[in-house]
Amino acid sequence: MQILMPEDPVFMTRFLEMEEPLLHSLYYLHLGHLPRNQAKTIRRAYEGWGDIQAAMPKFLNWHTPTAFELTVPRRESEGYRLHSPEGEQLISLYVVEVSIESISCLTACFTLLEEAETELGGPLAGALEEIREPRERDLVDNFRRVLQALQIPAPRALLASLRDAAPAGPVQEVTLDAAQHAEYAGYGDQFCHAVSSGDSFMYTMHRSLYL
Repeated sequence: MQILMPEDPVFMTRFLEMEEPLLHSLYYLHLGHLPRNQAKTIRRAYEGWGDIQAAMPKFLNWHTPTAFELTVPRRESEGYRLHSPEGEQLISLYVVEVSIESISCLTACFTLLEEAETELGGPLAGALEEIREPRERDLVDNFRRVLQALQIPAPRALLASLRDAAPAGPVQEVTLDAAQHAEYAGYGDQFCHAVSSGDSFMYTMHRSLYL
């Protein structure tokens, strides 16, 4: 299936943190201590996460350590430039092909981790506690937010307008019409709500990327 991936440092910070420290630590440090069915679910999720990352434009994989303290739009994209009907530059969105299986593997893993957090004891609950201990954020909640963002349906008119945009396509400049821009605004609202709701300051800063 095709999804839209924004050139968004807040999302990418959260997406990359799914791998490190969460999935990476579970896979390399704790997998051998987990029941076989749990280990299989985590292994498949790690592979699914890797498949999604590999499908993204490579320059989206930069990590911004201060993204949660100060979010500023990147106006110089390595892909293409996206404009509103009035000519204002917008944050670029990229059409990315991901498999339903990869999303399903991540969904199954999130369900497993969420259930483990409610357990009183158990090897997976203990592993999550060990991984989370030095961190400031809830890593399972971060997983949930990223998964929700990845599952936002791509608006049809907007998707069609961006299929030929660089880096996958030859088009370097895209100007949205009024209907496409309305879809862009709605998509941005959903995306920011999935990733940053619950923190009014962070949500406001994140939402400013799409204005």
